[in-house]
Amino acid sequence: MKITKILAREIYDSRGWPTVQCEIILNNQFSVKSSVPSGISKGPYEAIELRDGGKRLSGQGVLKAIENIELFLAPQFLSKEPNGLEMDMKILAADSTPDKSKLGANATLALSMALYKAQAFSENVELYELIAWVFGSETVSLPFPMFNLINGGLHSNNNLIIQEFMIVPIGLSNFRASMEVAVNVYHELQNILKKMNRNFAIGDEGGIACGIEDDLEALELLQKAIDTVVKNSGSKCVIALDISAERLYNASKKIYNWGGDKLSSEELMYVYLNLLEKYPIYSLEDPFASNDLESWAKLNKIADGKIQIVGDDIFATNMARIVKGLEQKAANATIVKPNQIGTITETLQTIKMCKEVGVNTIVSHRSGETEDNFIADLAVGASAGQIKAGGCARGERIAKYNRLLTIEDKLALHLLNT
Repeated sequence: MKITKILAREIYDSRGWPTVQCEIILNNQFSVKSSVPSGISKGPYEAIELRDGGKRLSGQGVLKAIENIELFLAPQFLSKEPNGLEMDMKILAADSTPDKSKLGANATLALSMALYKAQAFSENVELYELIAWVFGSETVSLPFPMFNLINGGLHSNNNLIIQEFMIVPIGLSNFRASMEVAVNVYHELQNILKKMNRNFAIGDEGGIACGIEDDLEALELLQKAIDTVVKNSGSKCVIALDISAERLYNASKKIYNWGGDKLSSEELMYVYLNLLEKYPIYSLEDPFASNDLESWAKLNKIADGKIQIVGDDIFATNMARIVKGLEQKAANATIVKPNQIGTITETLQTIKMCKEVGVNTIVSHRSGETEDNFIADLAVGASAGQIKAGGCARGERIAKYNRLLTIEDKLALHLLNT
């Protein structure tokens, strides 16, 4: 099958801001669509998301990115069979900047995702199967999900310092069982808040965003909900936190604003160590600012592999930055967000490199999401190990989880037939 038309359009993400959708139409008139997410908590090293500026839509329009797809990229691929890997190389050559500042990462990624989807359809394979083939893997695996049940920081309008309070069900036989545990904990947490006569709402990433006074109460309530659900289920849940410390850091004074307290890196370290001692925390994401590497390395040394020290802003899905962080022994895991780098092929290269050096990978959504579930196939096809897709509410989050449930059923059926 060959590409007959490539269209781009301005659609809206889960926060009501514009984003880019790309549609590829094949010569049998079948079409595939992809849409890119956008983060509100952006690190300084992410690829550039092209916005129009000006008065329209508060400057957040993406018409320039759409123009870049249709005028500068699309003509190269018309009348050709879709090939994600080869065509990504042409996208990279057309931009030629390290941060996608020429065409915009939202433009390059929208097209890259659509090309991979079109190729999978053309070859009559599942998207995760194509990704596994490009990745060079003969097997695939479902990821451990990290469910974001309480939203804080920039993902909500509350007083919580920590940006994401997540649970990770463990000791279960499949993804469906993990989903059931998470849903039960999520609703139990709501029940607890109702009994306390607390009003609550849902935040940007599908977790509870108000009705909780502070971070310690959030952890206590989360632990209470976990204990209630797992008591007789035979399952277990650990906790994962995304601190997103970049926004808390005053680089000139080298202090962190922790809920009004001005803490040095050393003092913040002891906050974390106290939390680790008190709660079953498995993972700490972005505990320090990107340029506070000494603190990252010290915490990682203290953790000694017992928990994940996860880099997001510090790495930005960029192989060069991950290598630099590894040289400093700053972390043992990394977040993987395709829109931080701008193409699927580069994303796969990053995951592959991390696997080769023993760094855990966590494929992640963004706070401004769409119903596109590409990252579910990405996590399975690359056997990434872990995925963050949000809480147990909001359609754009559940779309990813529902896709994982479907993939699990497909893989189980395949095993039965072999």
